[in-house]
Amino acid sequence: MRPAIVDVHTHIGLSLQSNVDTTEDALLAAMQRYGMAAALVMPQPRPGMEVAETHDRIARFAEGHPGRIFGIANVNPLVAEADYRRETIRCVRELGFRAIKIHPQGHAVAPNSPRCAIVFALARELGVPVVIHTGTGVPLALPSLAIPPALAHPDVTISLAHAGFSVFSAEAVVAAQVCPNIVLEPSWCTAGQIAGMVKALGRDRVMFGSDHISNIPVELAKLDGIGMAEAEAAAYLAGTARRVFALPPS
Repeated sequence: MRPAIVDVHTHIGLSLQSNVDTTEDALLAAMQRYGMAAALVMPQPRPGMEVAETHDRIARFAEGHPGRIFGIANVNPLVAEADYRRETIRCVRELGFRAIKIHPQGHAVAPNSPRCAIVFALARELGVPVVIHTGTGVPLALPSLAIPPALAHPDVTISLAHAGFSVFSAEAVVAAQVCPNIVLEPSWCTAGQIAGMVKALGRDRVMFGSDHISNIPVELAKLDGIGMAEAEAAAYLAGTARRVFALPPS
């Protein structure tokens, strides 16, 4: 029997890239169907500060479902620094969000860019992890570009979303081997690649994410195919996520 799942990569709102529009009701229905105890929810990337409206939407969603919905801030690092600081601090300190997102493809910025220095400085100041989209959108989204900021900020946990998106999964593993503060979320990777990540890094540095509602059963099927040991599955599906994002016990 599977432990209750924590999905560390979900969205609400319209994606300007895939045109997928996810509602709160649809996400809740999927959580019920697939036995998900909690989900970390973020806006789709936007070029400017209109993302604040979705942050408010996520905050209302979390308030209505305490202990189940947790927010991730997703402000473009290319906006004015004062606006970036104000909105990100608001999300974490006032709205209770659990992480900060960099989306190199959606924001058109690499995580090792000087413009992203504010992201890692704020993460350290606020005591939250940084989630970085990797894979699609290379070269800005290459997993290896997370290595310089990870080495420069060893006290900040960095989650590589999609763990290289299959094509660059080996590079994501190498980045995590070089930087002990990097963890992997391997949505869209193959079952064999996920098994290899757990073997290379240990059960406490790889965690479940779906990205899209339609992808949840696919990611769970990969787990069935891998045949993880009970302790590994418990960490992958929930334990690591609760530690990384400082979530309360189930």
